[in-house]
Amino acid sequence: MLDLLKAAARVATPTGQEALPTDILSFTLEYPEPVTAEAARGAIATLLEADRFDLFRATQADEDMLVLQFPGVPIEQSPGYLFAEAAALKEALGLVSVTPDILPPFTDAESVPPPVENVGDVIWDLCRAHTPPLADRNWALRLIRADRAMTRFGVTGAGQRIGQPDTGVAAHNELKHGIDMARGYNFVDNTPDPTDPLLPSMGSPGHGTGTASVVISRRSGRVNGSAPRASLVPLRTNNAVVVGSWVPVARALDHARAQGCRIVTMSLGSGFGPRVMRRAVARAVSADMIVMAAAGNCVRFVTYPAFDRNVIAVAGVDHAGRRWRGSCRGPEVDVSAPAENVHVARRRPGETDLSDVTDTGQGTSFAVALTAGVAALWLEHHGWSALRQEAHRRGWPLQELFRAALRQTAHAPAGWDHGMMGAGIVDAEALLALDPADIVGGAASESAGPAELLFGADFDAGGLQTEAEYLAFDWRLREQPEASVTVENAMREMPSPALAALLGDRQPLGAPGLVLAPAAPPAPLDRAFRRLAAGRGGTTESAADLSYEASVDRLRGEGLDTVMETVNDLFKARAESAPDLVDTAMQAEAADKIRQAVQSHLDPDRDVRLSPGEVGYALEALVKLSGRPAIRVHENGDELFDPLLGSWRADLLTAVNRWQPLVRAVGRIDARNPQGVWVHVGTGFLLSDGLVMTNRHVIDAFAEPMPEENGQRPFKLRFPVSIIFDPEASDETTRYTLTEVVTAGAARIGRTVNMARLDMALMRIDPDNSHAPPPDPIDRGLISTTDPALTKILVAGYPAEPRNVRGPDPREDKDTYLAFWARLGELYGDRYGVKYISPGMIEARPGAVAGDPRGWAFSHDATTLPGNSGSAILSLHNPGQLCGLHFGGQSMETNLAHDIQAVLGMGDGAFATGLLNGQGE
Repeated sequence: MLDLLKAAARVATPTGQEALPTDILSFTLEYPEPVTAEAARGAIATLLEADRFDLFRATQADEDMLVLQFPGVPIEQSPGYLFAEAAALKEALGLVSVTPDILPPFTDAESVPPPVENVGDVIWDLCRAHTPPLADRNWALRLIRADRAMTRFGVTGAGQRIGQPDTGVAAHNELKHGIDMARGYNFVDNTPDPTDPLLPSMGSPGHGTGTASVVISRRSGRVNGSAPRASLVPLRTNNAVVVGSWVPVARALDHARAQGCRIVTMSLGSGFGPRVMRRAVARAVSADMIVMAAAGNCVRFVTYPAFDRNVIAVAGVDHAGRRWRGSCRGPEVDVSAPAENVHVARRRPGETDLSDVTDTGQGTSFAVALTAGVAALWLEHHGWSALRQEAHRRGWPLQELFRAALRQTAHAPAGWDHGMMGAGIVDAEALLALDPADIVGGAASESAGPAELLFGADFDAGGLQTEAEYLAFDWRLREQPEASVTVENAMREMPSPALAALLGDRQPLGAPGLVLAPAAPPAPLDRAFRRLAAGRGGTTESAADLSYEASVDRLRGEGLDTVMETVNDLFKARAESAPDLVDTAMQAEAADKIRQAVQSHLDPDRDVRLSPGEVGYALEALVKLSGRPAIRVHENGDELFDPLLGSWRADLLTAVNRWQPLVRAVGRIDARNPQGVWVHVGTGFLLSDGLVMTNRHVIDAFAEPMPEENGQRPFKLRFPVSIIFDPEASDETTRYTLTEVVTAGAARIGRTVNMARLDMALMRIDPDNSHAPPPDPIDRGLISTTDPALTKILVAGYPAEPRNVRGPDPREDKDTYLAFWARLGELYGDRYGVKYISPGMIEARPGAVAGDPRGWAFSHDATTLPGNSGSAILSLHNPGQLCGLHFGGQSMETNLAHDIQAVLGMGDGAFATGLLNGQGE
């Protein structure tokens, strides 16, 4: 171990400053006794065999904690690998704990997203509510009765100072009053200016502006805050609401205390809470500050710092007092507040409008911000000194007096889930009316974090507690289909050797892995309808060339009964071919919904009993059924006789001698986890010279990029990797070891569709598996998709089981929920992780794909799923050559691929393009 740190110590560019950017390699070191950076530096330099690093005190209050930082070296490694390096450093230096900064380990797209299209748009669609916003901009204040409290008690939060660790704030008309920039600070850049820079590269640009507005915006504006006369101290600590770097937030809490803030609101979170942050929270509470945090969004479980026993956790509800669909929940939640379609100020990168306000703000970020304003009203009404005296009389910090009062006065609607959503909805009027002497309750009980919940209350990881929390959170996410879509890495994180020894048999086996792929934003439903019409009438044409109106006319002319006859015939054929897999009752239910979905377009005035989500499911199922099928590949070539092929059969038959040999060279890429299980992470295909092409984001599941030295970017394989060419992925005699990453795109992809990045990699195959040589490679003779004669393509790969769907929550809408993507197997008898071919059409050619500044991507409409990442895209035209590398998209919607010929002509400065044409590096 320590390979990463040793390499970083050779190439970093130390600054001697104490800025805390959240994207560079950094570790927080906890010593067994007070230490200075000067005294510690020598031992670290000796251990790492180089001294190009910065070392400084983590916070002024923590004399035993230092930050080890490598400026100029970006964080590109998986969290699990970084925690393993941290554990090795802890052992080597005899430290109490070492905590790495990590990239956000899961996705939480907040309600003011950046303009760039990213996976957050897709994740957000899974957890956001689709209800129309209310015209009443004061509905949130009315729900928590803050308007009545202000009127009845004559309070506005005047004289109260609120600290807000966040992305900073940007100029906005709603924030002309109440922002105390002079007391704020920028801990990311170590400057006095806490302005949000609104960079497109930030995960949540403008977020702090939105949260600040629901606290202090005055009634003269378009957003009404819950404490319009309070002052808010902006503390720039992060670029995204999912936090992987906690030292800036810890410093911000200390700064807020020093600046006289009585309240701190944190609309941020993650799955783990390092010691530096827990100590800062404890110091704030001991100083009689009120500290609260958002419960979190989309990942289902309450995040840190909300699950810290010293923090008041706030979940989210809608205008009717029901749980907001995306709200995290759990026994750690204290109360709930509005989080759905809240009116908030908005600033976005590149936009200069200082009056932009949205009425669709969603997220527990706004719930906790509104509650922070209520805390300011409470302090103003009763007086901080008097309340503090009452708390101390009971032996409590002020935080616990406020928590008890907040819970005691909360309003719980009928059927309220007290176990998961706290005591009820915040009621500011009742809170202020409650005499402090009549507050009942006690100090907060111990809050169980993810490690205790998973490994047991008696489990003590000591200095590895932060790693244990992170692992437990990651593993719990992967057990919940509705939450696991948010994780960033396909491989289940493994404990460091030191933690593994502590865990022993406490480690749950769980699922071996989760196949992920970058995702494009969902397309409108009319596109699915156009794709449906494009595949009807014995034709195969691109939906891009067919208007919605023409699609309706085509299907109306064909007749609904004819469409449904095809549906029923294909369902019957699938049931006969896979009787052990297909659920005929499910098919009947699906057929009824397909009929209604088509009717909703052909006869829009007719009453249809389906939600928009169900219409989308039905249309997508019909497209796959009769327009863009996915056909299982068989060793004997029987895929040509699959009943789903429909009008594609002629195209495949006439080109069979050209595409079948190429499909044989396509294999499934697997990584072997520590339990010895091969985990499907993607697809690859064999080229000559012993090279296998796949995606950069596929290798990110098992290969850790090392800091670049001498113009070279080495990769370290963290897990054994192989490729298996058997169509069923079961014949081990067709499995071959992949020995190294030869070259890859310059930037880690994660799950973001960023077409400025090259999502391509080449690996070396060991051709000797002691059984037989691998299949013949795909010839490097390429055809570009810029050729207008190339319209029909074939995707060959290994799709994985879809784990998540968009649409209604089945727990809330069980009667009408029909998740076609979650139940594909019941409809079609599909098996996953085996080889499929998927015919389709090119839609947008290189240079015409929106958001592609390099002109090296094209889009297609073949059916793909997670696991197809790295699939070969073959031409169905003469001479049937390789043309593309599939890398992402949204199933049944926009699918994206690299034009290999275009990549060969430009590269990205890191990928060795000479290897694409056999010229070497």
